[in-house]
Amino acid sequence: MKLEIISNINMDSLKFYMKDYSFLSSSSFGNYMIDLVDSNSLLSKSESDIIIFFLDLDVLNENIDELIKALDKFTSETNKTIIINTMCYTPYYIDTYLHKSLEIELNINIKLLNYSRKNSNILLLDFSKLIKQNNFFDEKYWYLARIKFSKTGFELIAKEVRGIINTYKNGSKKVLVLDMDNTLWGGVVGEEEIVLSNEGIGKIYLDFQVKIKKLKELGIILAVCSKNNFEDGVKGLNHSSSILNEDDFIIKKINWNDKASNIKEIIGELNLGDDSIVFIDDNPVEREYVKSILPNVIVPEFPTNIYTLNRWFLSVINDNFSKIILTKEDLKKQIQYTAKKNRNIFSKNISYEKFIKSLDIKIDFYINDYQNIERYSQMTQKTNQFNLTTKRYTVLEMKNFIDSDNHTVIAVSYKDKFANEGITGLVILNHKTELIEIDTFLLSCRILKRGVEKTIFNKLDLLYPDKVMAGKFIPSSKNMMVRDLFLDYNFFRIDDYNFIKNGR
Repeated sequence: MKLEIISNINMDSLKFYMKDYSFLSSSSFGNYMIDLVDSNSLLSKSESDIIIFFLDLDVLNENIDELIKALDKFTSETNKTIIINTMCYTPYYIDTYLHKSLEIELNINIKLLNYSRKNSNILLLDFSKLIKQNNFFDEKYWYLARIKFSKTGFELIAKEVRGIINTYKNGSKKVLVLDMDNTLWGGVVGEEEIVLSNEGIGKIYLDFQVKIKKLKELGIILAVCSKNNFEDGVKGLNHSSSILNEDDFIIKKINWNDKASNIKEIIGELNLGDDSIVFIDDNPVEREYVKSILPNVIVPEFPTNIYTLNRWFLSVINDNFSKIILTKEDLKKQIQYTAKKNRNIFSKNISYEKFIKSLDIKIDFYINDYQNIERYSQMTQKTNQFNLTTKRYTVLEMKNFIDSDNHTVIAVSYKDKFANEGITGLVILNHKTELIEIDTFLLSCRILKRGVEKTIFNKLDLLYPDKVMAGKFIPSSKNMMVRDLFLDYNFFRIDDYNFIKNGR
């Protein structure tokens, strides 16, 4: 991934702490406002994937409204993704009027926040969180080289930038798997009264559960994995003081099996990759074993000082569960996976063909519809298995497709008798010529093997009955399941990657 740093202070040291990225230099120091509005500037033509805008409020002279206007013009013409820091005065600023600096900061950051919500190409870096850290600044560097930040400061900035890039590129983790004894509560539920209350150490665990509950509300799937008698575990989950209860957890592996095997079963039942999982356990032996068997599962170190539990958990959330975009489908994850579990139970009792027919599947199509445009972009970023080309598109690029006379965007929604899965399929067509080219064809893993792709191809035949249609398969490490999809639906192979189908 190619990055670019634009700043009004010396930020060259950041490159040292992000050596695994390639950095370009398309804008000279201090000329960013001119480069943003000039369509022919080197910055506008840059091959960078992400531009990091780091602006120091102490020396920022431009009106924030002018800056936002320039950013808006730049992103609309280039589709570039920009990371920009929130504005905070540093200790070097002299505030001659009580609270004036606070007023300026608030006004600027409210405008930046509102702008980022309207433009998904703008990602915010929370600088106020970083500035509070010890040893963030170094006066020696400032006076010798006009470098404001210490080694610690640059390390923290680099970590924050990496987190934003990883979330943007890969999305957040999907599942939080939790141990119970001395993790969700204090003590061992099968042996003693557990510690969970509104005071003292019990309040630590209660606050921990509040944060977990919030993750569930944001679409993160919860599961438990605990060595316990099942009845004791459920008793703990339904404790009178508990914020969480057994219904908050999609899957409950409460038994005496090793935890790696239990987590493998959780992964299989949810049909997700092991890199979607975060596992939290107070026991270092259990953590090490899971890491050795499932190296792609994130297993954070549990704090040895229980009083720091909630501060530690906030860092786990920030590192693994931050979201760039929150869609309606994200908020329905709990319902969707509960329905999935029910489907699996139901399917075990009848043949697969009868099972599919019994689902009462209803599929709807939305053509060039803006309503769920953020979801469209999200699917291109996250869908890997049933994705013929694995092309990734921003919200702005999706909007440009919809607005274009040369493209058609077809979204697919799915529901059955168990749940409404929402927008779970996407097709982007390019028809610059008489030929209809399938630029993108993807389906969420939640609805695979239910005949949805057949319904989509039938729809395409109805929309373009007399057109020649072309499709491309671009192989990746994860999408080999669809390499022969076009052949299955009456396309002819031109070469290894290209296929064509004549109209009626």
